Amino acid sequence: MVVASPRLGALVLLLLAAAVVARPCPAAGADFAAVEEVIGEALQSGEIPGAVVLVGRGEEILLHRAYGWRQLSPSPVPMTTDTIFDIASLTKPLGTTLAVMALVERGAVRLDAPLGRYLREFKRRPEITVQRLLTHSAGLPAIPLTSAVRLRFPKAARALARLPLDYPPGSATQYSDTGFILLGELVRRVSGEPLDGFLASRFFRPLGLRDTFFNPPRSLRRRIAPTEYHHDGLLLGVVHDPRARLLRGVAGHAGMFSTAADLARLCRMLIGGGALEGRRVLKPATVQALWIPRPDGNGNRALGWDVSSGYARGMMPFFPAGSVGHTGFTGTSVWIDPASRTYLILLTNRVHPNGGGAAKIRELRTRVTAAVGAALFRGPEPVVAEADVFTAPAADGPAESRIVPPTAPIRTGLDVLVAQDFAPLAGKRVGLVTNHTGVDASGRRAIDLIAGAPGVRLHAIFSPEHGLTGEANAEVPHGRDAATRVPVWSLYGPTRRPNATMLRDVDVLVFDVQDVGVRYYTYLTTLVYIMEEAARHQIPVMVLDRPNPITGRYVEGPLTDPDLESFTAPHAIPVRTGMTIGEFARMALAERRIPARLTVVPLENWARTRWYDETGLVWTNPSPNIRSVTQALLYSGIGLLEATNLSVGRGTDWPFEVIGAPWIEPRGLAAALNALGLSGIRFEPIEFTPADDRYARTACGGVRFVVTDREAIRPVTVALAVARALRERHREQWKPEQVQNLLVNRSTMWAFLRGEPLPRLLAWSEMARSAFLARRASYLIY
Repeated sequence: MVVASPRLGALVLLLLAAAVVARPCPAAGADFAAVEEVIGEALQSGEIPGAVVLVGRGEEILLHRAYGWRQLSPSPVPMTTDTIFDIASLTKPLGTTLAVMALVERGAVRLDAPLGRYLREFKRRPEITVQRLLTHSAGLPAIPLTSAVRLRFPKAARALARLPLDYPPGSATQYSDTGFILLGELVRRVSGEPLDGFLASRFFRPLGLRDTFFNPPRSLRRRIAPTEYHHDGLLLGVVHDPRARLLRGVAGHAGMFSTAADLARLCRMLIGGGALEGRRVLKPATVQALWIPRPDGNGNRALGWDVSSGYARGMMPFFPAGSVGHTGFTGTSVWIDPASRTYLILLTNRVHPNGGGAAKIRELRTRVTAAVGAALFRGPEPVVAEADVFTAPAADGPAESRIVPPTAPIRTGLDVLVAQDFAPLAGKRVGLVTNHTGVDASGRRAIDLIAGAPGVRLHAIFSPEHGLTGEANAEVPHGRDAATRVPVWSLYGPTRRPNATMLRDVDVLVFDVQDVGVRYYTYLTTLVYIMEEAARHQIPVMVLDRPNPITGRYVEGPLTDPDLESFTAPHAIPVRTGMTIGEFARMALAERRIPARLTVVPLENWARTRWYDETGLVWTNPSPNIRSVTQALLYSGIGLLEATNLSVGRGTDWPFEVIGAPWIEPRGLAAALNALGLSGIRFEPIEFTPADDRYARTACGGVRFVVTDREAIRPVTVALAVARALRERHREQWKPEQVQNLLVNRSTMWAFLRGEPLPRLLAWSEMARSAFLARRASYLIY
C-alpha cells in the first residue's frame, strides 16, 4: 500500500502559486470586430432590441458604440451612446456599496459589526454583519416579502427582521436583494441622508456624473431606454424592479439609472484608486479592499462585487484572474480587471418590450466578454519553433515504465484487498464510494464483497454522477441498495459533498470508482470532495486504484487556471491527465494541503503503457456515453466541444466518435481536417440524426473520427483543430465561447478566439506541460 502525506514541498507550492499572469495587449488598434459580430447576431435574432458597449483601459476609451434600437414600442427609436438605462442590480456595487464604504472610511460603520448596531430591529440577529450583507452571505431570503417592503422604512425593517433565515449566516452564499435593501436603509440612518442624496453629494456630483440618478427627471425621458409593459403602461423612467418601485424608486438593490459614459467614470475612479481627474472620493486602501474575495459563505464574492458566483461564471473565464464584475436584471453588466485597469460595460434593455429571455442575455454577456478579453489580453508568449509546422506532444514516459511479465494478471486495488481478506478494514465501519464499475476480476461488486467481509461492516454507500448503476443522466436521489439494504447517499444531487449526517459513525471511507483519465470527468472532483470532507471529520481515506483506460503515458492539453476550478475542473491538471485515480488522489491531497490520512491500494502488474483492453479486465461502461476505450480516448478531446451548439454524438451509437449540426457541410469539413495531416486519425463525412440530447430528431451533417493509430493521436489537438475549422467555415453559426467551460485556460482560449494558427494555439495549450510533468513525477506509483 502507498500511504500519502499531506505535506507540500516548497517547490510544488511555488509551481502552483505561479499562475499564468495575463499580459494586456496594446490597446491601440485593438480589434473589436468580434464584438460587432456578436451584437449584430443578437439584434438579428431578436435577443435584445439594442445595446451600448463601452470598453476602456486607464483613461482611454477604446470602444464606445451604440447598436440597434433604444425603443421598439410604441414606435421605434434608434439607440444612441448617451442613452440612459435602468441599470438594475448594478446599483449594488456602483451605488450602495460605494456609500457603505464611504461610511466605513469615515469610521461611522464597521464591516464586522452586526447590522443591529445600525438598525435596532436586528439587535437579536448579531450574526448578520455588514460584511455578510455585502457578500450575500447573511442568511437572508433572496427576495423580501412584498408585504414587508410595502410597509416602507422604518416599518419595513421590523418586518424583515422577523423573517426566518434561509441558512446560518456565513455558512453559504445566496444572492439577496433583501440584504442590499437593508444596506440602503443603513446608509440613510447612519448618514442622515437618503441613499440617493448621499450618493449624489458624495460621488455623483464630485465625479461629474451628469446622467446618473434614482428617479430620473421627466425632462430626460426622451433619452431613457424603456423596459417592459406594466399594468400602468410602458415603464419609461420608472424603475423596473417591483420592490424598488414600492420603495419609491430609491433602494439599495436597484433603482439607479445611468449611461455607459457615466459608468465609465465610476470605473475610472475605481481603477484609479478612488480618484478621478484630481478629485478623490475614496482612499486607495478602501478601493483595494473592494476587490478582495471574502471568506464568507462560498468565498465567491468580494464587497458588493461578484468574483466567481454562478452569475459570474460566464464572464470571469475571459478576463484575467483577479477581475470582478456584476450583472443587472434588465440586461446590464460591468466587468473590471483592476491589475490592467481595463473595464467592459454592456448595457441592454433586453426586457423591452415584453420581458425578454434571461438565458439569452447570459449568452450575450459571455460572448461579448470573450470577444473583448481575446482582443485585450494574452498569456505569456509561447515558444513555437516554426509557425507553420505542427508537432504533436510527445509521450510522457518510456515505452515501459517498469518490467511487467506479459502474462502476469493485472489486479485492481479491489482485487488486492480481496486477496488480503480485507485485513486493512478489519473492525471498521466502512463508507464506500462506488458505482457499477466497482467490481473485482470475477465481476463481484465491492458493495457485496465488503458487506460480506469478516469483521467489516458496510455502514454507508456513496454514489457519484450517474448513480450506483451508472445509467442516470440527471441528478440522482438518495436510496438504499437492494441487496444489502445499506443506505445509498447520492453525491450528485442537492449536495455533492458528504455531510455530517451521511458520515456519522463511518470509520473509514473507501473509494472504488473507475476513472477515464480526463480532467473534466467528475469522478475526480467527487474524490477531492471526499478527501476534503474526510479531513474535516477526521476520517481516513482508502483509494482502491484502477487503470487509466487510455494509458498513463500521455499527458495533453492546457492546465486549469486555478481560479477557474469547478465541478468539472477539480485541480490544476491537464485535460488528459496521464495518471491513475490513485495517483491523482496523492497529488490532490498534497497540493491542496488536505489534512487527511490517505492510503492508496495500488494495482498489481499494470504498466503505464497499457490500454484498458490490454489489461485482461472486463470493460464496464464508466458512464452511459463512454462505451469503449476508443470513445474514452476521443472524449479526452472532443468532450471540450460539447458545451457548444454541436452534437457530439449523444443520442447515437457513436458518442464522441462524431460531431455535427444541422448547418455543417460534412464533406468540406472532413476534407479541410484531413488536409491538416494530423497523426493517428482520419475524418470521414457523415450525416446522422440524434435520438435525444442536442438536435434530437434533427438531421445533422458532420464528421466521424476514425482512430488509425491510438498511440499517435492527440485528442486535444484534434479538438482544437476541429474548433478552428468550424470557426473558419461556420463562423456565423457556431458559438465557440462555451469551449471555455471545460478548457478553463485563458491563454489558450484567448489565442483561439484571436484566430491564432494551430501550431501557436497548441504552443499555448502545452505551455505548462514541463512544469506539470515535474509536479506529477513525485506522485506516480507505476
